[in-house]
Amino acid sequence: MSAEGLQGLLALGAFLALTIGFAALNSRWPIKLRHISAFEALNKAIERAVEGGERVHLSLGTGSVVGSESAPALAGLAALSRIARATSMSDRPVVVSTGDGAMAILARDTLRTTYDEVNASELYEPTAGRLLGPTPFSYAAGLPSMLRDEQVSVHMLNGSFGYEAGLAADFGERAHNFVIAGSDDVQSQALLYAVAQEPLIGEEVFATPAYLDAGAVHKASLRAQDAIRFIILALIVLGVVIETIT
Repeated sequence: MSAEGLQGLLALGAFLALTIGFAALNSRWPIKLRHISAFEALNKAIERAVEGGERVHLSLGTGSVVGSESAPALAGLAALSRIARATSMSDRPVVVSTGDGAMAILARDTLRTTYDEVNASELYEPTAGRLLGPTPFSYAAGLPSMLRDEQVSVHMLNGSFGYEAGLAADFGERAHNFVIAGSDDVQSQALLYAVAQEPLIGEEVFATPAYLDAGAVHKASLRAQDAIRFIILALIVLGVVIETIT
């Protein structure tokens, strides 16, 4: 194994150990999340959708389930479980779309499992997890009709997008939906910042499950990320000091 591969494994092992440790300490040392207005507005928008009999739509993006581009979509899947619970009391539970077939299967499985857990298995419909198009722009082209037909009022983008991100968010804005959007791609983030009502910046897209209270592990992962940053910063400072002295 190369030195880079070993370093990656060590970093991953440290992150997992910190996450497990912080999750175990959560009851004694609860994490206090910093205020992000987008998530506060999202929770209120979901409540309004449930009360008004309207639909929440979650887009998991157009990225593949394999590779680094799957990371924001997997965070979206964790958020989907929490949103499905919140909308299980509504006549119109959450609908989710993606541009990857394997991700659509994962979305359906998440919905089925969540509804089983809340004893609402009758709410599950296979069409609630949809593959809108196998290419980025065919996926975006399928969004307007879905938003209209499903009477969507909350349009959430949480996945890997390319340039089609701007179109996906704009369709929601034109339909007068509440639009919250985030991606792992820097150029897509710039488009979403300009178009979306509530853009998610940087790592906020990965913090979605924690802010939706999807579980203690997700909150612990945020604390682990901060710990890793401080460790890396300390190592950099130590390296500079040693290099200066020698």
